[in-house]
Amino acid sequence: MDTPHVLQPHDLEAGDVLLHMGRGELSRLIAWVGDSAYSHAAVVYDDTQLIEAAASGVRLATLDQRITMKDNFVYIDVFRPSRLQQSDHDGMLADLRAALMPYLGRPYPMTSLFVLGIVCSVRNKIPGSRDLRRVVRMALDLVIDNDSSRVVCSELVYRGFDEAPTSPVHALRLPVITRSRQHTPLPDIDLLALAHETLEDLRRANRSPSLASEIALLSSPMHGMHELAAAAAEDASEDEDLALRLLQARTRLGLTLPPQATLTAAALALPEPTPNPKTVLPADLEFSPGLVKIGRLALASA
Repeated sequence: MDTPHVLQPHDLEAGDVLLHMGRGELSRLIAWVGDSAYSHAAVVYDDTQLIEAAASGVRLATLDQRITMKDNFVYIDVFRPSRLQQSDHDGMLADLRAALMPYLGRPYPMTSLFVLGIVCSVRNKIPGSRDLRRVVRMALDLVIDNDSSRVVCSELVYRGFDEAPTSPVHALRLPVITRSRQHTPLPDIDLLALAHETLEDLRRANRSPSLASEIALLSSPMHGMHELAAAAAEDASEDEDLALRLLQARTRLGLTLPPQATLTAAALALPEPTPNPKTVLPADLEFSPGLVKIGRLALASA
């Protein structure tokens, strides 16, 4: 494996995406779900700050402080958006900031992480071809409510680039691709440490870990799964009908396919769809063709 180019904060540019690998059990689990080397994502906001969705909510944090968090992160890698390197760099950067700023202070959806984890794990771990996995992702994207009032870290990054008020629209959108199935082994998770870590994150998010409320929140999205399965089962023998149903449902949710998509007998060979931002993982950013890895931040203990 090549040794990453070591970077300092002054090497970063506004708009760079910072992908982190955390040291906690939850971080290891998130990385496994996405078959990824990362568990957390943030965006460089300006010369001194980054913006991220943390357990306490969306916030600004200083770059100088982040590089002293060696006890929290194993490494932080820097990815540069290729579309920000175009001639209208300043204008696009202003659009990116304009899209990110309204999210400041929005809470982190700690209570729905379990459902998100299950959905994304099924999406990434299911056997089959890449085309089948692409269609499975389209279907599972319908299970999670596309609600921007609470955001996770990689969702915030994706939404910022996607919602930037550029002309033409979506000029900064980061493409998300479907990878072949990976075979990442489940890490040896310390379940007691994971429970303590999750409860601590809930405390930071000012959430009361009430069992009744957790069950209600975790069960309601699965109702959509049953409805989707029932609808697909009616005529699942015909690929075109299934693809049409998925397209209609995704259109209602604003999750449309690229304009070149066609519904033919080769429905399983659909082009990459626009994802539900709620289900974008650090892995989706890691392997996005719109980001280029340029190096690794030098970390030191506080």
